[in-house]
Amino acid sequence: MNLTEAFTIRKDNIYAVPIIHYNMEMAAHLHMVFNEVKPDCVAVELAETMQLQLLHAASRLPDIGIVVTYDKKNEPLYYMCEPCDAAFEALRSALEAQIPAFCIDLDVDYYPEVKEHLPDPYSIHRIGLKEYYEIYKKIVLAEGIPKSQMDNDREMFMARRLKELSLQFDRVLFVGGMAHVESILQLVDRTSFPDIPHTKREIVELCTLTEQSCREVLAEYGWISRQYEELRTEFDEHRAKHQDTTHTRFPPNRQQLIYHLYKTAATKYKDSTGLDFPGYHFRNIMKFVRNYALIYNQLMPDLYQILTAAKGCVDHNYAYETWELATDYPYRKNVDNLPELDLSIEDVWGHSKIIRFHIKQPSRKGFEYRRRKKDHAQFRFKPPGPFSICSYPPEDLVVEDLGKFLQKKGTQLFSDEASHTVPFTTSLEDGIDTRETIRHWAEKTLYVKVRGKPPGGVGSVVVIFEEDTPEEGTSFQEKFPWHTTWLGEHEQESDMAFYATHMGADIVGPGISRCKYGGFMMSYPPRRMFDIWQDPDYQECRTKSEVLLMAAIDYAVKPIVVYVASKPPRNALKSFAQRFGKKIVYIPIGQLSPLTLNKIRTFHVLDGHDKRDVADEYIF
Repeated sequence: MNLTEAFTIRKDNIYAVPIIHYNMEMAAHLHMVFNEVKPDCVAVELAETMQLQLLHAASRLPDIGIVVTYDKKNEPLYYMCEPCDAAFEALRSALEAQIPAFCIDLDVDYYPEVKEHLPDPYSIHRIGLKEYYEIYKKIVLAEGIPKSQMDNDREMFMARRLKELSLQFDRVLFVGGMAHVESILQLVDRTSFPDIPHTKREIVELCTLTEQSCREVLAEYGWISRQYEELRTEFDEHRAKHQDTTHTRFPPNRQQLIYHLYKTAATKYKDSTGLDFPGYHFRNIMKFVRNYALIYNQLMPDLYQILTAAKGCVDHNYAYETWELATDYPYRKNVDNLPELDLSIEDVWGHSKIIRFHIKQPSRKGFEYRRRKKDHAQFRFKPPGPFSICSYPPEDLVVEDLGKFLQKKGTQLFSDEASHTVPFTTSLEDGIDTRETIRHWAEKTLYVKVRGKPPGGVGSVVVIFEEDTPEEGTSFQEKFPWHTTWLGEHEQESDMAFYATHMGADIVGPGISRCKYGGFMMSYPPRRMFDIWQDPDYQECRTKSEVLLMAAIDYAVKPIVVYVASKPPRNALKSFAQRFGKKIVYIPIGQLSPLTLNKIRTFHVLDGHDKRDVADEYIF
């Protein structure tokens, strides 16, 4: 099936396109229909009394416009004009082609709100508008839509205007709602029509939206409208050059646009936080958001679901980056200085869902810092010096908590390895072993578990996030060139040795650098460790991770050394540990929370203890 085929319902010289308002897939199909039919005039299902303002709004696209009028109770009525609406796409295309365009709908007050349960319009991209409309007729029209007298009056009025246009022009393109199109085409055959008056409007004005309001009230959020506009321009450029348009990305695929949104937000997230964004995040997000949409009988998620997936699968900072990117609309220019309205979702659409972001962000005092940074006599903006550096205490607490957690986990794993099962005699020990009891059922004997006793606790912890070794046959560039040893400042801190990115590579504040661990080692108790990177005892080690592990074995005062990495240590290092009465307990890094590891992996280096007083203003 050719999904780019222009589908219309034809009646003589009238080409009707049934649409759903404010939908990208519908707007894209309408644009292709217009280029295929090449009409002499366009008629759309919009109020005739506002034709002048609506045409003006369409001429400003892709800038956003909103037509404002008032009902008899002086309550405002808003008509959004945005690129992803098929009716305004039709008006816009007509203006670009310099052919007449007409708004032919009856203007009525207090039109009832009817919420139809429609198939997800994304399916138009998959099966085409023709099949979608056939399904709509079977599901919705076949059951019968209750129509009010206003609906009958509107259909009669549009049929009358459509017949008048069909007598004046050779090819009329009519754009109307799915619920009305066929009824209107049937009424066109009438020979006479009643005179139905419009509701009188004293004020009809064209305005635009503020930037914040534009982020909130667009029917198709900014990212979709922006991508639609770019791909529409690309499509038109290919047509103007008489090039093949089948290889363009028009009509847009909403699924690809959402994935591209997540990927672009991930790049911004990495730049703003300094954290990694592994590929499994995309897998988790796309799976989560697909299932979330299916719960509500949708094929594609809405903006709320997109942001919820980003927040739930990654964190609040990533969800905020996604929101900021998704709602940004760069085509809002207002070059003709229209009045700007600050409207909320409730003003235009009547309901909304609230999503809150609890993000980490820099202090407001950071603005003062940027104003002062040119005063080099009083202010230094450079990486910390190698002889006065210190850590950032809140990050120390997080790392020490991880060390305590790994100590407990390592002890538990060692105990599990040493546990065994014995026949019950006088004590239940650690509980009945049901499996062994059933296995020896013929013996009529209960078996109980005996947990192994840990030999004395954990003396060192090694965590390897990433190896920094060359691969055979490839050029090697060291990712973690900085390696050093830090001593604990008090009895509750461990000694630490690590390798990381260079401390001058990412400056975030005066004497404050952001770095990333490649791996680190922690040993208890503190203030015992020499500089292991200059120790000749470790010169024979193959990698930096082996230096850390061998030093952890040497400096451990307790018999267990916990080793966290993507792959286990070499047997030679296990033998080395056994020689000194130590035991390496290996924990695959995949068993730990990647979110926690990402937060721990990024740390900051300060140029002296005096920087700790101001560090929280630049670290977030």
